[in-house]
Amino acid sequence: MQKDNRFFSTRIKSAFTVGMALLLLASEAIALPTTAQALHKMLQKFQVQQGSLSAALKKLESTAQINLAYDEEALKKIQVHASTYQRKTVVNILQDLLSHSSLKYEERYNTVLIYDSTTMPSASLQQKAAEKITLTGLVSDKNGPLIGATVLIKGTTNGTGTDGSGQFKLTADDGGNLILAISMIGYKTQEITVGNQRSFQVVLVENSLNLNQLVVVGYGTQRKATVSGAIADVQLDKLSSRSLNDMAEALQGKAPGVFVQNNGGDPTSTPKVYIRGMGGINGEEPLYVVDGSIYTGGPLNPNDIESMNVLKDASAAIYGARASGGVVLITTKKGKEGTATVTLDAKTGWQYAAKKLDVLNAKEFADVENTAYDAAGIPRADAFNASIYPDGQITRTNWQDEIFRTGKIQDYNVGVKGGTDKARYYMGFGYRNNEGILLNTKSERYSFRMNSDAQIKPWLKIGENLSYTYTNGNGANTTSPYTGAIYTALGYPTNVTPYTATGAFSGMPVAYAASYGDLANPVAILSRLDDHKPVNNININPYAEVRITKNLLFRSNFAITKSFSDQKTFTTRALEIGKINSTNELYEEINNFTELLSEQTLTYTKQFGYHNVNAVAGYTYQHHDGTSLTADASGFNDERNAYRYFNNATSYVAPTSGRDQSALESFLARINYDYKSKYLLTVLGRRDGSSRVSSLSRYQNYYSVSGGWVLTEESFLQHNDVLSFWKLRASYGLLGNLASLPSNVLDIPLKSVNIYTGANGTQAAGLAQDALSNPYLKWADSKQVNFGTDIALFKNSLSVTADYFIKTTNNMILLTTSPSTSGVSTGMYKNMGNARDNGIELGITYNGKAGKDLTYNIGATLSKINNKLISLETGRDEMPGTATIYVRGTLNPLVTRVGNPIYAYSVIKTAGIFQTQAEIDNYKSKDGTVIQPNAKPGDRKFVDHDDNGKIDNKDRQIVGSPYPGFTYGFSLNLNYKGFDLNVFAQGVQGNKLFNALKYTNMNPSIGTNYNMLKGILNAWTPTNTNTDVTRVIAKDANGNYGNTSDWYIENGSYLRIKNVTLGYTLPASLTNQAHIGAVRLYVTANNLFTFTKYKGYDPEVGMDELGIDSGRYPQARSILMGLNVNF
Repeated sequence: MQKDNRFFSTRIKSAFTVGMALLLLASEAIALPTTAQALHKMLQKFQVQQGSLSAALKKLESTAQINLAYDEEALKKIQVHASTYQRKTVVNILQDLLSHSSLKYEERYNTVLIYDSTTMPSASLQQKAAEKITLTGLVSDKNGPLIGATVLIKGTTNGTGTDGSGQFKLTADDGGNLILAISMIGYKTQEITVGNQRSFQVVLVENSLNLNQLVVVGYGTQRKATVSGAIADVQLDKLSSRSLNDMAEALQGKAPGVFVQNNGGDPTSTPKVYIRGMGGINGEEPLYVVDGSIYTGGPLNPNDIESMNVLKDASAAIYGARASGGVVLITTKKGKEGTATVTLDAKTGWQYAAKKLDVLNAKEFADVENTAYDAAGIPRADAFNASIYPDGQITRTNWQDEIFRTGKIQDYNVGVKGGTDKARYYMGFGYRNNEGILLNTKSERYSFRMNSDAQIKPWLKIGENLSYTYTNGNGANTTSPYTGAIYTALGYPTNVTPYTATGAFSGMPVAYAASYGDLANPVAILSRLDDHKPVNNININPYAEVRITKNLLFRSNFAITKSFSDQKTFTTRALEIGKINSTNELYEEINNFTELLSEQTLTYTKQFGYHNVNAVAGYTYQHHDGTSLTADASGFNDERNAYRYFNNATSYVAPTSGRDQSALESFLARINYDYKSKYLLTVLGRRDGSSRVSSLSRYQNYYSVSGGWVLTEESFLQHNDVLSFWKLRASYGLLGNLASLPSNVLDIPLKSVNIYTGANGTQAAGLAQDALSNPYLKWADSKQVNFGTDIALFKNSLSVTADYFIKTTNNMILLTTSPSTSGVSTGMYKNMGNARDNGIELGITYNGKAGKDLTYNIGATLSKINNKLISLETGRDEMPGTATIYVRGTLNPLVTRVGNPIYAYSVIKTAGIFQTQAEIDNYKSKDGTVIQPNAKPGDRKFVDHDDNGKIDNKDRQIVGSPYPGFTYGFSLNLNYKGFDLNVFAQGVQGNKLFNALKYTNMNPSIGTNYNMLKGILNAWTPTNTNTDVTRVIAKDANGNYGNTSDWYIENGSYLRIKNVTLGYTLPASLTNQAHIGAVRLYVTANNLFTFTKYKGYDPEVGMDELGIDSGRYPQARSILMGLNVNF
């Protein structure tokens, strides 16, 4: 391994050298020439493909870095021939392209305006004296103001562009029939008759399938029309109006095949993202790439995000060993040419629990307990006897009201952008404070981002992306027995108040504590909570692009990430009667890491007549170096905050520390080819080498091939008024899951041991490995197949994307049991088995306009995904460990078994409730044995699946999985004059949840006498037989509650109105008087309504709990008011 360490160390030094050179270059940015000068820039070689003039101008605009304004729909009808220009100026090329039409151009307002000279008014009319009028307005889309939109007086060269606030101001002759034409690439041109109107609120409608949009594909971009992979373009509808705890929430319901599940509503929790299924028994995580660089720099501020794309199929293989779980490509906001603009977005509001559960009052609880004791033949407890303890019948506290609160949310963001035609910058500042809906829970986030780039020379561009985030919070455990805040709030007696007369926390009634169970005061639990984890993340990403030739571009990308985490948890004494904790403890854990990334790529772009080739080759290197330190102490005589430090403890545990180093070296290549943008082919490969495995398995190869056919480029489908675009796609590839490797699987850490030596068995201390190493182990991988289509109808107003995929995960990793002769307690990790995820995905978008002022956008996503464990090693059909996940040490509903979904519920099915003793006596097996001899009328009837005459674990059957069968999302955007409305709904269908609260809070036989849910009042009696709640009894001889049955399984499907935002943008005529840009007022509501049959707090329990709900922190309903101002 020493050789390997030197190998990787050399690459660190090389990467740092490159990075320092780039940082020095980035400090020398200079101011640049105007558009007029850019028109006279010499292009060494410029090729035009046969097709529309619109496409040719887009390419010229991108190559020459100029701003063109024109009516895109009109220019699409004009065709140009394939041409090659050698050493021609931009203006010469532009003149030649326009020479075969009636189009002319003029340079105005740093924009080249292209217009039809035949529609120009005659000279005599132009010479007439006309009254001058001033037209002002705001141009926006469904997400906010549009910068750089072109506003023209139709038929003239008189026009302008929108500024950094999306506003325009235009002076024109009052001709009486003026028409404003507003256009922008990717949007439908809109024409408005001026008439007597002088101020305008213009909302442009997107082309549903913007074929010329550049899509990020990993180490480059492609036109959407020529992409042959399954790449989702995430619609960020009114994202800046929402207050999100984590960037991943923006993906929920927005991209087909992407399932985002919140792990409860704790302010410190983060969502789990699944792209196309579970990915086998080891699970998968998506890889995040920000601004073209692999990103590990902590949470992103959603307000800094410009766009998001998701690589879902084999196209992600360009990222090799970390791509099996998909790749999320994020582009952050960049600067714009023009005067600096400032955007301020401030929102604040409140959040509260959307649902509380109904529990028994004190009198009802005492009555149920007395009934249970009587039915079991047990003497009643004095605690529930009104004549002995009348205080126990008085309800004094609703514990849910005591622990839940109305929390305040504050979210403030400032963005600054500007630049020249050669240098641009963007700065973003953010602060978010989130008071949780449970007492003393919260989270806080500070963020800063600086993006800039500069064209130093015609052949040299440099830039940097810098970000800093700070997060901290105080999270609560709500599900733990005895001390979980929600768990105890449901079970704590309601006749007890939170505080005593002296202001101290209350405990159980001293004389009757044994009758109420050993729970801690839930208000005390939350009030004493001290669990903070401040994390600082810094990410610096300088880069340089060198254009070696017209067709060859070299990009040197460097990133360094540093993270500093310091978790500090102090547990106080809890001396109240109930769950007493007589000790205190301070636990501190420090985790720091440095991540170094160096990526060097060459991109070659060439057009050979109708043939277009784009090729990328590169080398990347990434190094991780992490350290950890944990310390633990107890016995603090003074628990005040000022004394919660180690030097005030009286008892110490030896601290532990460690270091984790790894490196990844990669070689990559990709070729994109298309013929006439009609026939598409992409071939790519990557070779990854990881230091985390032995040299025998160090390097693995990954690949992908995809193809596409654009049918609407064929002559038999061209010029179709209904079908605007139709493309067929297919892909196949091999991708890796490096994250499936556990830590230290190769170099087993040494453990302190005592051994006996010599004839007399002398004891000696030493160090030894306590696990078996596997030098042949490698990480898991997946083979992925995809078939898809993209369709646009009615002039691109309606777009449909559909895909079918199969993902087969191989070489999964499982820890096996060590042989008894090995001398170690931990076995060996082995590669074994395979699993499959397959499904269909559908995305639909429609953009339209009704009347003069109403524009709308409708979007929908649907995903149907199945997962199944196909095999494990020979002789093994079940994954060990899953069945050992218990609820209160009794119920264990989960299993991962070959032929079934991963993490499925295996339970005993029920067949209702016995109504009579005769029914019990007649319920027999095939040999005549009474199956449930201990049952009585009102007890649950279980299905004897194996027909062996008794109910046991052999009768269990698979009844579903916490992973949903369907996920879907729906969005609606409406814009009418200055008003905008966004409605977003998402949901899941077909998943099951295990409601463990039924065991603890609807079970009179548990023996701990916790308070119960009101559902127990619907228990079976001879006069109440139409129920699924068994009779009330203090014993459970029949296993009504002790058997892991399907009575606990509930439908986890839900439809949630996730967000509703209503905004109003003030008229431009008003804001212009105040010398400010666009001003928008809005109100936004999150988790407004949830439609579900689930009886718990919230159906979004989270896969980290595998769908088992023991009182999970629920998501909150929130309402915020916001103000967005542009300066």
